[in-house]
Amino acid sequence: MQALLAGDRPPVRVSPAGVSVRSRVHEYGGGSFLVAGGVLFYVESSSQAIWTLAPGGVPLRITPVAPEGEEHRYADMRAVGETGWIVALRERHHRDGVTHELVALGAAGGGDAVEHAVVLASGRDFYAAPRPDPDGRRLAWTCWDHPCMPWDESELWIADIGAEPSVGSDSSSVEALQAEQALPALSGGRRIAGGAGVSVGQPTWGPSGELWFVSDAGGWWQPWRAVSGGDPELACGIEADFHLPDWVLGQATMAVMPEGELACRWRHGGRDHLGLLDPRAGELTELSQPCTSVAALCAAGSELVVVGATPVEPAGLYVLPARAMKSPRTGPEKSGQGDWGQAATEPSADGRGSRLVHLPGRRVLAEVMVSTPRPMVAKAPDGVGVPLLYYPPRGQLAEGMPGELPPLVVFCHGGPTSCTDPALDLGVQMFTTRGFAVAGVDYRGSCGYGRAYREMLRGNWGIADADDCIAAAEMLARSDLADPVRMVVRGASAGGFTALRAAARGTCFAAAVSVYGVTDLEALANDTHDFESRYLDGLLGALPDAASTYAERSPAHHPEEIKVPVLLLQGSKDPVVPPNQAADMAAALGRMGVRCDHVVFEGEGHGFRLAATMERAAMMEIDFVSDVLGL
Repeated sequence: MQALLAGDRPPVRVSPAGVSVRSRVHEYGGGSFLVAGGVLFYVESSSQAIWTLAPGGVPLRITPVAPEGEEHRYADMRAVGETGWIVALRERHHRDGVTHELVALGAAGGGDAVEHAVVLASGRDFYAAPRPDPDGRRLAWTCWDHPCMPWDESELWIADIGAEPSVGSDSSSVEALQAEQALPALSGGRRIAGGAGVSVGQPTWGPSGELWFVSDAGGWWQPWRAVSGGDPELACGIEADFHLPDWVLGQATMAVMPEGELACRWRHGGRDHLGLLDPRAGELTELSQPCTSVAALCAAGSELVVVGATPVEPAGLYVLPARAMKSPRTGPEKSGQGDWGQAATEPSADGRGSRLVHLPGRRVLAEVMVSTPRPMVAKAPDGVGVPLLYYPPRGQLAEGMPGELPPLVVFCHGGPTSCTDPALDLGVQMFTTRGFAVAGVDYRGSCGYGRAYREMLRGNWGIADADDCIAAAEMLARSDLADPVRMVVRGASAGGFTALRAAARGTCFAAAVSVYGVTDLEALANDTHDFESRYLDGLLGALPDAASTYAERSPAHHPEEIKVPVLLLQGSKDPVVPPNQAADMAAALGRMGVRCDHVVFEGEGHGFRLAATMERAAMMEIDFVSDVLGL
């Protein structure tokens, strides 16, 4: 590892050959591997079991085989000090539904160890982020219940880790867990944060036993800190989001440095920032570094290791000598609507001192061909400011047609509780290198702008998001940044729904592209997986009372509202948006005489994974849009 971070040696694969490492807990997964004590723990994709692999050893399974008629999935593992146990999430699928639990597993693997899967906590609809303290004596975790999503309302709990002696043992100390084969148990559990109308996440223990976490009790996902069992206190009052919605497990945008400072990421002005938060002085100091998008970070001694991307480079592994890279500027005291588009997306400083130690794959585009985003703000019809990133064209269409305004593709992100990422996006560049302009719109409901902006979509999905995308396109046309008669809207998943709704509600778009997008809202609520099965309660209202709203806003129920060509791309094994949604939409448009190109990719799920699929889908989009616009 040290050789990799020093840049002396390329990374080597440590997972077994032929094994796919991926968790499917909550369907979106995350937290699929752990390295503890030099040993690898990983979730094997096909079985969803946890396996362990020591250097020079052979893989050993540590999770028991599920009973007949059940399927067990695991994720988000952590070692419990030196006890010989790890904690993890378990998702049990059985004939009565789905059950979520926190469990402890013997870390050794193989033999009798596989029989020990001890349930530590159950009874809540969902669990996440089980985090033992460094001594293995306390456990923190988050949990929430239907109909809430974790970004709506969740709780942070903490409990003592004790031991229940196994048969023939009278030991109850944590140190004797492994030696005496005692079984771990939790006691004294209490909620320390979160609850009604508050979202919490990322419990992170410091070296002195303090517990950091994020909470939006103040309207933004900000760092909080609890010391020595005391009440948590707000550690940083800057109005910015230091956390993203927990769509995937294992989110890591905070890390505690050896001297107790908190390294953290926050989003402001269309890009991500990194800084060090001094808990004693309450000061947040920004770090000079090149990344505009930060996916994860961790502490490695006095250095900070970051998975990040720039507008011209894909995600790579960077090492930052944190204290040597402090910028004299601190983070923004305010981050209201008025300045969302004012900060540049260029790095806050040149990032000298940071080291790019690994860049997966190869550079696809020369820097001169990359379109970099400009943050802007459009005004919705009701006056709400809508942030967006505008990518000017760089390719032959713009150069070959002087004096003409470029065609525009509006990107609707998914979620809908997600956001436009300022990282290099080859899907965006696919269009800009061909002479298109692109706009990524952070419509109401997007994350990164505080809780109030997220909640503007409550009850308004299919209206506010669609109108915001229309407003962004019309603003760019008025500003002579896009051709008003050659504009297309596209999106994937929830973004596909927004794209279809924007095509129905506005007249500015000449076509729409929906990639595994939602077309029938009530069918989605009835058919989708457990994690999202009550998601629409907040976005639209609870069924059956809101059935008329679901029908009114479902594109498949009102094909007559869409009068422009549509491209539908769908996976045949999508567990989130079942493939019949696209099929029904295509049939409805066909009955109305509207062009609808409907393509199903066999074996693909919610998010295309095969290279051949992604290449074919990309070319279909280009061909469809070019044909519709007459290019």
